[in-house]
Amino acid sequence: MIGKDASYINKLNKIEILKIIRDSDLTSRAEIVKITKLSAPTVTRIVDALVELELVKVVGDGNSTGGRPPKMLQFDGSNAYVIGIDLGATSIRGAISNLNGDIIIEVETQTDLSGGFEKICVQIHQIIEKLKTRSKLEDSLIQGVGIAVAGLINYDNGIIEYSPIFNWNKVNFRQELQKYISLPIIYDNASRVTAFGELIQGHGKQFKNFIFVNAGYGIGSGIVVDGKPFYGHKGFSGEFGHIILNAESEQVGKDGLRGSLESLSSGYAIAEIAKEKVAADPNSKILEKSNGNIADITAKTVVAAAKENDPLAVQIFDDAMKYFGIGLDALIKLFDPEAIILTGGLTKNGDIFFDKLKENMVLNRFKQLEREVHILPSSFGEDASLVGALSIILDRVFQFELSS
Repeated sequence: MIGKDASYINKLNKIEILKIIRDSDLTSRAEIVKITKLSAPTVTRIVDALVELELVKVVGDGNSTGGRPPKMLQFDGSNAYVIGIDLGATSIRGAISNLNGDIIIEVETQTDLSGGFEKICVQIHQIIEKLKTRSKLEDSLIQGVGIAVAGLINYDNGIIEYSPIFNWNKVNFRQELQKYISLPIIYDNASRVTAFGELIQGHGKQFKNFIFVNAGYGIGSGIVVDGKPFYGHKGFSGEFGHIILNAESEQVGKDGLRGSLESLSSGYAIAEIAKEKVAADPNSKILEKSNGNIADITAKTVVAAAKENDPLAVQIFDDAMKYFGIGLDALIKLFDPEAIILTGGLTKNGDIFFDKLKENMVLNRFKQLEREVHILPSSFGEDASLVGALSIILDRVFQFELSS
């Protein structure tokens, strides 16, 4: 037991020292001793081990304060790599980055939904092989594969319990992927993965309590509390789009729920509501923006018409933002975050989206506890899920939870 305890403490010290070096442009053993309160021999032993692992390099002498000048240390992320996969219903994007988070190679292919999840696993394997071929990297240099997947993922066993976008139920994703991929594989719900990307490489440098919300074709969220992702009991937390905001609504979402936030405010909901209403108002600019074809109406065409003050489009968009604002206000009251970070197709509409959202949130805020909650776009735009997929592997490397 004592040996195990010592090993565990050594790992924690190693993680802490690596983080100090990563967060500093340059530092020294003496500075690490001051910050950690560890003994100089302990710090030296751990730093030497990190240098041997090629995660840290010695980059010269620092300024002397009277004795021998200190050797300066710097994080070195150039000797190992990770793969990230953003698995979407339309396309699958893959990238390789070094441990600094610098993307080296990126590829993309159209998602083939016709062959079920087995075919998609083959596609993921093909993307990984293409990345390795183009980068000319051997498996020994790649630490693992991170994947962002839309759906309810059981944290205990990795089973994808349900994915409405792919129409998957009880899918053993890891077991199928391991038929083709020998590298370590980590995957998680896409919204939580994107939140993790912000935590590791984006807004997480400023905020430790925030909620990441994907406002796109569907709606989901990833919750970060005290600098750590919040999973809940089984890993099903953050299913923000499935909360019921109007049980009397006629709108039913792809989740089968009547009056859910997703059925009222998502990209697909805005499009479906517009299709129904345009049939009774064919003079709306929504139809004009869709080349006269109701079937071609999308959230993008509705917003474009709203920007030109088309009454029907304004009404549809305002209603969607009203419910979205109510939903975000509920998140703020429940979790007391420093910030809400938004990504997804709806955020691409710029000021009209953010202004309407803030306007509706203000209507419902708790004035007795009034304070500023930052409403921000994602640090990575359209790359948010891809950066998140890379980040879940980077974090495992920095926690020494993957074999080198």
